[in-house]
Amino acid sequence: MKKIFILLAISCQLLAISQIKAQSLSGTVTDSTTHLTIPGAVVFLPQLKLGITTDVKGDYKITLPKGTYEVEVEILGYATMTKQVTIKGDLTQNFAMAVSTSSTKEVIITALGNVTNIQRSPVPVTVVSHDFLVQNTATNAVDAIALQPGITAITTGPGVSKPEINGLGYNRVLTLFDGERQEDFQWGDEHGILIDPYAIYDAEIIRGPASLQYGNYAVAGVVSFKSQPFPEEGTTAGSVLTEYQTNNGLIGNSFDIGGNHSGFVWDLRASQEESHCYWDPADGYVWGTACTQSNVRGVIGINKPWGYSRLSISVLHRQVEIPDGNRDSATGRFEFDVPQANAFGGNPQYNANGILIPGTGQVYPTRSNYLSYNSALASVYQILDHDEAWWQNSINVGMGRIGADIGYSQSKRQEIDTGTVTEEGLTVHDIPYSFKYQVAGENSGLKLTAGTNGMYEWNTDFSEPGAPYKGIFEIPNYTDFDIGGYAILNWDPNSIKNLSLSGGLRYDYRTMNGQSMYLANDNTSSQTEVPSGGVSGSTGNYSANSNQNVVPVGTSLYQQFPTLNRNFSGVSGSIGATYQLPENNYVKFNISRTYRAPSILELMSNETDPADEYKQGDINLNGEAGYQMDVAYGNNGRDLSLEIDGFYNVIHNFIFADRISSKVGGDSLIGGVPVYHFASSSTAVMEGISAYFNIHPADTKWLEVDNGFTYIYSQILNATDSTNHVPFTPAPRLTSEAKFKLTDRHNSILKGTYIAFGLAKYWAQTDIYSALWNELPSSPYTLYNAGVGTNFVNPKTGRVICTFVVNCTNLMNITYMDHTSREQYFWAYNGAYAGQANYGLTPAVVTKASEGIYNMGRNVGFKLIFPIGGHKVSDMETHGASE
Repeated sequence: MKKIFILLAISCQLLAISQIKAQSLSGTVTDSTTHLTIPGAVVFLPQLKLGITTDVKGDYKITLPKGTYEVEVEILGYATMTKQVTIKGDLTQNFAMAVSTSSTKEVIITALGNVTNIQRSPVPVTVVSHDFLVQNTATNAVDAIALQPGITAITTGPGVSKPEINGLGYNRVLTLFDGERQEDFQWGDEHGILIDPYAIYDAEIIRGPASLQYGNYAVAGVVSFKSQPFPEEGTTAGSVLTEYQTNNGLIGNSFDIGGNHSGFVWDLRASQEESHCYWDPADGYVWGTACTQSNVRGVIGINKPWGYSRLSISVLHRQVEIPDGNRDSATGRFEFDVPQANAFGGNPQYNANGILIPGTGQVYPTRSNYLSYNSALASVYQILDHDEAWWQNSINVGMGRIGADIGYSQSKRQEIDTGTVTEEGLTVHDIPYSFKYQVAGENSGLKLTAGTNGMYEWNTDFSEPGAPYKGIFEIPNYTDFDIGGYAILNWDPNSIKNLSLSGGLRYDYRTMNGQSMYLANDNTSSQTEVPSGGVSGSTGNYSANSNQNVVPVGTSLYQQFPTLNRNFSGVSGSIGATYQLPENNYVKFNISRTYRAPSILELMSNETDPADEYKQGDINLNGEAGYQMDVAYGNNGRDLSLEIDGFYNVIHNFIFADRISSKVGGDSLIGGVPVYHFASSSTAVMEGISAYFNIHPADTKWLEVDNGFTYIYSQILNATDSTNHVPFTPAPRLTSEAKFKLTDRHNSILKGTYIAFGLAKYWAQTDIYSALWNELPSSPYTLYNAGVGTNFVNPKTGRVICTFVVNCTNLMNITYMDHTSREQYFWAYNGAYAGQANYGLTPAVVTKASEGIYNMGRNVGFKLIFPIGGHKVSDMETHGASE
């Protein structure tokens, strides 16, 4: 880290010496019909995260580095405008805006590498606005976007969510924050994305293959979260946010402050949130669902005529309970894995047969336990720490620019199962990097991006915790080096303004090395880790373990992991086009070849995860190769906006965890839990439609109706009736929301007031991988929601004093299970807790939905946001859109 800071300081000093007179972009924003000027319009450059608001005369002026940029101009009541400009010296650019009430805007997207207009992207993209994130209630970053068309979330309680795009998730969806890869246990089922939800300003979601730009972990798409834009030049601004949710008692607070002075930009955010167990109508409070999280994030940078340089540093701590579903088999009441010391100080005691003596320990959680914000009370909980630094640079060279980004992240996971000692612990280190050259022809319409990116990753497992605890080793110590080279060419010629073409090629190479591991006295209280050195066969010589103890000659050794030395390589490519038809219609087409190498979990896992699933990797797995076609039709009209996206995806050597049977029939069990084996001999087909249809009558400015639809069908070719669907394919879904906007009155203290009502209808999902209870069919249900929000302003100055939002999810408080919720399978031991004679011998076979855990009941969220720096109402408008 010291080297990074030193390099940054030296680079800044050398580049500052060479700076020349700054260039500026200036002009006037007017109404295209009346030709009157428009004060308060936001002129924003997404590539630089810089913007400015027009003054009372409708004028603006902003200082910029040399280069070619996409400019976005927006204000409430007008259609967003986009324009590409080339800055060589001072440039004047005026904008004439057309009246529109739509919140679905023609916006600029940056996640595809080549900055482009959303309508001219051949791959479907969803932009989630800041307004949408503020006005809705969620418990984590992924849940906040999970109702967008084509997007779902795989959840393991409210603290663990992973994104799915077009029915594919985990290592097929890449998550970014301000361009940095989030590799925080991306391969695992039971780990959420370690991002502070309050640090997210808006998001872009690529709903299709993005391997060309990002490599083999983006074969299904990319979720790109972005932080708060920097304030206007010469200002310091920020906000204070506080939030409360009624169902799980979530209390969240976040403070942000940033500045922009003479090309020096900075931002500092500190957030904290905590929640107790959530409640549902069937289970009451659900044991093991509390969560706490804190984050501090800082950014410093400079914007100069030669380009920009920024350094971001983040420290995040999360402690999350994992619901394991342990219940009393007779009453269905949640119970501890191991009886606890009771309220009177009595410790649990057992008879000679290992059965708990009644009255000597607390078996069931109490109401105070459920309502406690102490997430260490649960039987199973995780302590997750994620620290990262990300250095981003853009340097103008000739007609183009060089981007040079490098980072470092450390993700530490501690798994505690009954007690306070870490039984499973690991630390994953990542060094992501990206180097690229981008150039745009001023008149030809050509844009070229060529470069290389990848990462170097290594993992270190914690050592044995010592008796009476035993270590749990899910994956070995390993190293992973990824590198890929690519070239992308876009053609958007001025001579053929309606046509845009895009295509490119990429080659990826990965080398993975995993260390072997042996365990002496496996799965006993005297289990000892033995390193690979000196081990031969099932017995070994005197061998030092990680604690420098020794294992006697002749001790039986269990091989936890073999040695891994594998290389993988593959080619990705795509070609696509968009065409702008008359009357605001447009069409898109894209065809892609994708490639993905297997993850360390798929290759070498050999242990039970917190969801009570024993995962076995296959060291001989090969990479996946796929082909996807995307076709879309859209209209961005005066009174309505719509887009229908269809996709067809074929994946050869499709890798998934398959539940296996025993030799005598039924589930294969290890330690009383079912066994899943990663296999890749199948060909999977994913196909579906995602769409949105938004009504925003120009003559009825107080009304907006937004609708979204998702339907995905999956097949595994040449499979039996019970194994012919990809696991966790989401159920068909329709979302709809009607928003009523109250007219702002002159000198009123309330501005931007709205009332919203919505629903999310889920159809039954019966196309499942049903063999050996891999999945259960899900029932149909409909969730209703409602919300209201407003800005309190100073009527004399027009400045916002406070933004107030109330949003209610599951308004009718129905009992339901989401099909991609892994909690529905958490009926763990049928009442046999640790210490009982039959512990681990009576695992549950889930046969109906009522045996699992239901999703959250009614939840009302309250948010208060206090701007710092005196924003006007127009300043609260976003630089994105919600579909």
